[in-house]
Amino acid sequence: MMQYAFDIGGSKIEFGVFDDAGDIVLHSKTPTPSLDRNAFVAAVSNLIDEADLEFGERPNIGVSFAGGLDPQTGAVISANVPAIMGWCLETELSAILDRKVLVENDADCFALAEARTGVARDQRTVFGIILGTGVGGGIVVDGQFIGGRSGIRGEWGHGNDVTGGLIRNGLAPVKCGCGHTGCLDAWGGARGLEHIHAQTSGNRITSFDITDAWRSGDDLAARSIEIYCDLVSRELALMVNVLDPDCVPVGGGLASEPNLIAELDRMVRQRVLGRYDAPLVVPGQHSKDGGLRGASLLHDAVVVSDAKDGTEHA
Repeated sequence: MMQYAFDIGGSKIEFGVFDDAGDIVLHSKTPTPSLDRNAFVAAVSNLIDEADLEFGERPNIGVSFAGGLDPQTGAVISANVPAIMGWCLETELSAILDRKVLVENDADCFALAEARTGVARDQRTVFGIILGTGVGGGIVVDGQFIGGRSGIRGEWGHGNDVTGGLIRNGLAPVKCGCGHTGCLDAWGGARGLEHIHAQTSGNRITSFDITDAWRSGDDLAARSIEIYCDLVSRELALMVNVLDPDCVPVGGGLASEPNLIAELDRMVRQRVLGRYDAPLVVPGQHSKDGGLRGASLLHDAVVVSDAKDGTEHA
């Protein structure tokens, strides 16, 4: 039986069809109608109708998206697609598409993909992190999600205050997209690395240009990388102390920089209380398509939740 999967972002909807072996047999991208719910539903429906015709099946659907779900109502409580905010995405799409739809956060889906079929395969506790535009995370234990009352989990980029580290390195704090000041999310992703370099060197260049210059021995880039790794590794070490993960796979754009991830791993293992003789923080095997691939696995994943009504989502 084929499995359909979506990875929904603010700019594009990624669609994939996976066969029984977990190989992708169809892959497409289409712009996200982010402000029009009817247009959003139409875009999703069209992709599914075309796949149904091509493969002659009507499989269930897994959806990965950048946001959270209220565990008691199923409503979208945070997302970069305004059209689905406050909408019971899972329930409504299931009714519209006349088949079961399962929805989870994209970082959780990435963690699930790595735990089931990636670098953390067969590991018990997996903390998958995203170092992309910002910072995200997902927790999988024994191949299943860990849930909670709020619908937000693994978000280590928010709620923590890195202002002290910024001041120590001569950086001016900026307001995070969540409304708070001092969140790692504003500094731990690719845009954060660019902010650091702009403030320390006066040069505004891309994160990839910074890492290229660092590998070439540029002193200014080296200073930016040093500050970046200091900020991120301190917060990540705290998460490692709390979760005691067997593996921390990294997804997002910065996962394509293995030297950077290796430096983060070195600094994290220096700072944690536990002993890790082998690399712990490693580039994910599915760093480029983890959300989509994880969505294709939702049909046999569950959320271990302590919500008051005892409900489970995936």
